[in-house]
Amino acid sequence: MQFVTCTSCGATNFVDKSRALFHYQVRTTIKEDGALSALRRWMAGNATVKGLDQRAKIGTPSCEYFPMWLVRANQNGAERVLLKPAAALSVSELTQLNIPAADLVPFDSSAPAAAIAPTVPFEMMQQWLSDDQKLSPEMIRETALVHLPIYLCKYDFNGKRFTAVVDAATSKVFANVFPAKWEVPYLAIGGACFAAYFVLTLLSLFVSFAIFVIGAPILAIVFFALAATVSATV
Repeated sequence: MQFVTCTSCGATNFVDKSRALFHYQVRTTIKEDGALSALRRWMAGNATVKGLDQRAKIGTPSCEYFPMWLVRANQNGAERVLLKPAAALSVSELTQLNIPAADLVPFDSSAPAAAIAPTVPFEMMQQWLSDDQKLSPEMIRETALVHLPIYLCKYDFNGKRFTAVVDAATSKVFANVFPAKWEVPYLAIGGACFAAYFVLTLLSLFVSFAIFVIGAPILAIVFFALAATVSATV
């Protein structure tokens, strides 16, 4: 339930939120330099290849408002909040965003950033709620078209072009495809460590426990040095 006031006549009207379609946008908290900083922090993280933040050639980010269908519903006594893209989306992780109600403001068509027009009809979204989410119209508390402020960042690395999206409200970075850290060396070290300690344990049981006492610290130093070397180069 919500009361709205007409800006022309000043009349106050009651609106049933479950039967109305609202149009919001999310507050923007960062600018272009903040988006680039967030992107470089993500590039320097553990999920990406070593040195990506220094070796990647990053283009100028473009700010735009991406449309999403936001649905709040009651199902089995619990509230569900769902996000569904209202236009073609290359980074599907955006649907995992959590949008607090306090961050929503009425949509401003005069915003300097480009607002992408929705291409997924409201009726199609309703059908998705019914077929995939098993939500009947009676369960819906609120439906809104929400424009998310994002920075679309393109960068080149090793002759390939990649795309990342920076949420302009939370500084969180999303990417489906990116130069990921090579995991094979870590798996190889883990397997070798397991095999070495397994053999050492057998020797300590059938030959002498002193072998384990002497060998365990030596193996720990060796594998720690190998892991540190791989971490510094991969």
